[in-house]
Amino acid sequence: MITPTISREVAHDRWLAADRAAIWERAEVVDVERRATITRLRLRLGTIPDLRAGQYYLVRVAVDTPPGVVEQAYSLCSSPYPPSTDVEIAVREVVGGRVSPLLAHEVQVGDQLHVRGPYGSLTWTDLDDGPLGLIGAGTGVAPLVSLVRYAAARQLVVPMTLLSSSRNPTTALLVDELEELAVRASWFTFARTYTRDPQDRSSQYHRRVDAAMLAEVFVTHDIARRPSTYFVAGPHDMVIATRTALSSLGVADELIYSEDHV
Repeated sequence: MITPTISREVAHDRWLAADRAAIWERAEVVDVERRATITRLRLRLGTIPDLRAGQYYLVRVAVDTPPGVVEQAYSLCSSPYPPSTDVEIAVREVVGGRVSPLLAHEVQVGDQLHVRGPYGSLTWTDLDDGPLGLIGAGTGVAPLVSLVRYAAARQLVVPMTLLSSSRNPTTALLVDELEELAVRASWFTFARTYTRDPQDRSSQYHRRVDAAMLAEVFVTHDIARRPSTYFVAGPHDMVIATRTALSSLGVADELIYSEDHV
């Protein structure tokens, strides 16, 4: 009797490269949700990780071209509470990217990926200060969603306001969930801006984040909801511009946190 072989094209370990130093952890893809340019992957780890809301993992995949393996950092959009072996990442496909096209189109449920982490200092727990001002662009919204989901899971009432910037509705992350939470949770406020879709009236703004927008979303809140701490996540230029705009509104630099300023 001849035992059939599984081709590399369908084998669940097709994305795994050699790991002689044993520094990578295997994670099984247990759910894939693909929507336009945003893909969410739920990964199942071997053990419950020790992580905080807002952290990220490195994801490594084997490829057929030199150097034979590529890796990329992806922020968690899942909550670390309640503790679970499952984590969720958000992937925006970057044309010409090394990893994102594979995760966005080819990785399937049951596939094994190498991951390493968690990493990152842009984190928050119920022991930290609030209220919070959260400002994210693109998949930079993911770690901020992790914070919001954590607060909701812990049934906290620390005031949080999230301003999400994306090109249009197809590139926005978890809008329906965030809108629903804003309706039922008095501690959470959600605002969004679409930079390339001026016709979509579901968004309050239709431009890049600027000082005037930040003033309307955050500074004009009643004093009890006005952020004492800001978290900014997204492309480097957006983070720098947002920090500058917040400074122009009188927000002290030490109250503004981003992955490169913690």
